[in-house]
Amino acid sequence: MYIGVATASHQNEGNNFRNNWWDWEMKAGLERSGMACNSWVEYRRDIDCVKRLGCNAYRFSIEWSRIFLSEDRIDKSALDRYKDMLEYCREVGVEPIVTLHHFTRPRWVDMKYGGLHSKHVLRLFHFYVEEVMKHMGNLMSYVVTFNEPMLECVHGYLRGTRPPGLKGDFEKLYSALENVVDCHCVAYDIIKRYNRDVKVGIVKNLVDFEVQYSYDRIKASIERQIIKNYNWGILDALYKGKFRFGVSLIGLGMKKRTNSSYWKGKIDFLGLNHYNVGYVDITYRVYDQIDVKLKMDGSGYESNCLGWDMKEVSMRNVINKARKRYGNIPIMVTESGNCGAEVGDEGLMEKVMDNHMEDVMKMDNIIGYMWWTLMDNYEWEDGRLPKFGLYYLDGEEVIMKEIGKKYGEKVKKWLQYHNGNNEGKK
Repeated sequence: MYIGVATASHQNEGNNFRNNWWDWEMKAGLERSGMACNSWVEYRRDIDCVKRLGCNAYRFSIEWSRIFLSEDRIDKSALDRYKDMLEYCREVGVEPIVTLHHFTRPRWVDMKYGGLHSKHVLRLFHFYVEEVMKHMGNLMSYVVTFNEPMLECVHGYLRGTRPPGLKGDFEKLYSALENVVDCHCVAYDIIKRYNRDVKVGIVKNLVDFEVQYSYDRIKASIERQIIKNYNWGILDALYKGKFRFGVSLIGLGMKKRTNSSYWKGKIDFLGLNHYNVGYVDITYRVYDQIDVKLKMDGSGYESNCLGWDMKEVSMRNVINKARKRYGNIPIMVTESGNCGAEVGDEGLMEKVMDNHMEDVMKMDNIIGYMWWTLMDNYEWEDGRLPKFGLYYLDGEEVIMKEIGKKYGEKVKKWLQYHNGNNEGKK
């Protein structure tokens, strides 16, 4: 059993003007990431902080844009630095869980080709995966190809709140999601070619949707299709070889489908991110139009500073739903957590930690649990407001929070529990 923490390159490394999110911060008028946590320089400090918690695993992402400076120019020093991260993890007894794409790409990819919807992304991503595996594949045991691609694409192609900033472009959205599945599957083959023992997964954020529209047949049908699209679309492609996306009513609407035997089974474990409850908000408008939105609040549960509703049994619910759909698959909880508005505002964080860990740790075939996140960092559109970290930075000093101390106690408890159970089975 691996118990650790999760981070992402752009949110922690800092000063990366080479990726598409650095440009997006300026274009969208967001708070700037700046130095973030300065982890590009202080990565050994971060790994020491993971070890100080008693964790035996650390999920972090490799930054494509630091390695490929242009289509045909590679920065070997960046590859060497990531290799040193992997080697240092192993040196101190921490299992590295590597993510290859955590929302960011080289800015030249988006500037030249537009984004994930371009077929050019397939070959470019695979060049990148090949270089990473060639350089350090022998140091990896678990690799995640993409982090939360459904969330990224819905925001980037329907809502326009993330790169490439398109609104209501269903065609490009479908192309982007299809490309992600193709990229994952070819990457799976490349990774196995270099190290057949590596376990390869994809990370899906599963939302515990609350059904609201059983009284209205039209809204109920839309709600059911939206939930299926969002939670299961990409996973169905990898577990069943069938990708379905869109909404239709009596033959009307937008819906696409693709079948591929090549996709089926190209996944060794499900990386599961889970935070909160969600709702599909459906409103009738004039001229037979219908508005559909995804919401994260609205049913009276306790909410965090971002307005996300928290439910005690939500982690258990989403795992059980995934198991019902795909059987007793290996699951790694790659992100689980909560935030406060400031350091010390940790009451709800502790409740979520108690509920989620208690449910996860006694389930079968769970291979890992990663808390989001190591230290307060840059949280995309929300800037530095939400404090998800177990540590915080005071100038250059790294200070463990009370919630970090409590997490360390839980890590010790659950590792002893699992080690004891394993010894009993021998």
